[in-house]
Amino acid sequence: MDELSGRPNPSTPASSRIPRTSRKKACRKCVAAKTACDLIKPRCKRCKDRGTICEYPALVESTSGGNAENQYAAVEISPFSTISDAASLDATWPGGLVRNTADVSHTSNESIIADSGPVHSDSTVVLDFHQIDLAPMIDAEEIRDRWLRPYLSGSTGQEPKQLNPHTIQYLTCVLKSYLRNQLNSIAPPFIHSMQQSGTCPPVLAYCFTLVRTWLTRIPGCEPLVLGAMRAEMRKIESQDAFQSKFDSLCSFQAYLIYSMTMHFFPGTDTVEKHNPFDTQAVINMQEIAFRSAKSGLICRAEETQTRPSWESWIVASSKRRTIFAMYLFTNVHNAELELPNFVAEELRGTIAPESRILWEASDRAVWEREYNRHLSRWEDGMLEISELWRSDETGTDTRRERIERWLQFTDGFGIMLFSVCAHIHGC
Repeated sequence: MDELSGRPNPSTPASSRIPRTSRKKACRKCVAAKTACDLIKPRCKRCKDRGTICEYPALVESTSGGNAENQYAAVEISPFSTISDAASLDATWPGGLVRNTADVSHTSNESIIADSGPVHSDSTVVLDFHQIDLAPMIDAEEIRDRWLRPYLSGSTGQEPKQLNPHTIQYLTCVLKSYLRNQLNSIAPPFIHSMQQSGTCPPVLAYCFTLVRTWLTRIPGCEPLVLGAMRAEMRKIESQDAFQSKFDSLCSFQAYLIYSMTMHFFPGTDTVEKHNPFDTQAVINMQEIAFRSAKSGLICRAEETQTRPSWESWIVASSKRRTIFAMYLFTNVHNAELELPNFVAEELRGTIAPESRILWEASDRAVWEREYNRHLSRWEDGMLEISELWRSDETGTDTRRERIERWLQFTDGFGIMLFSVCAHIHGC
């Protein structure tokens, strides 16, 4: 009867028993939540929608016999115990944010973003950053020369804006949280998730890895990690000024993250007698921002109130957010040095951060549908960052209605910008 039923006879050797067919295992997150898993790899829909790590069971041969045991493949790494391997460790980020940055050639079955080529995050999302249609920025040189403004304010007649110490403290806490969140695999809110699809651009991959290493460093490794960060910054400084729009954006974002890290989390006095982020770093950062901004901060389609390509919008929107973050950071830096800060007139007319749904969309059809709604919502023109500054319109019903309409849909980054502007300029 045992033979007919297919059940193993207790006297039958384990090696000759009929193996049972293993059924497909759900990912760990779905098992923990006791929900159905669609079993799509490398990330199931539930994990993808939530931006969480997706871990499937890996088949591991048992050392005690011929049976196979299902164990979950570990994808999360602990803080680096050694720094020499930092550039080659795989840090887990949403959508494969950091791969092996020492040698990306091993990902032969994936497209690489680093050369602005097509990106395949899954079977439905295909991005091509070759054709980015932006309107060149006329006053981009003002971004490059902004560091001079505190020293020339007397001759230009510009009035410095007043920043309350509590505003500086608020900005410091927010910007530091962007850096600390990288330990939780959360990229800063000026880096779009689709920049991280497939294989992360090497310039960002090195940046995330080194910053994460710096924040979890052990005593004695500071000179090595700090030297690596400075080397990457010098590499970005010397890059070709005629990079693609996408590569230029990624370089700018990486440089800003390095700069904020060195300013907010400096080394100990035994390594650094002075803050490693200094005036020269500000000059270099604004030069790199200029390189990225001169090709445009707005899509041509946005100028005519029509829908741009998703790729063009991703680059333009990410540029705007990165520029805003840089200006807030330099406000903090200048205030700490007791230097005056000024309204960014060169950014007047720049579109404020758009809705959270637009920014977080990971599907082209979803983004296009939402952008059509966005256009109908803003038939009177997109809200501009300068509308949050003090002017003759501040406090009027028309201005407040536009700001409140914008606040209904913007994300946390937009709320942060509004909070700072409202504290300085009123609303």
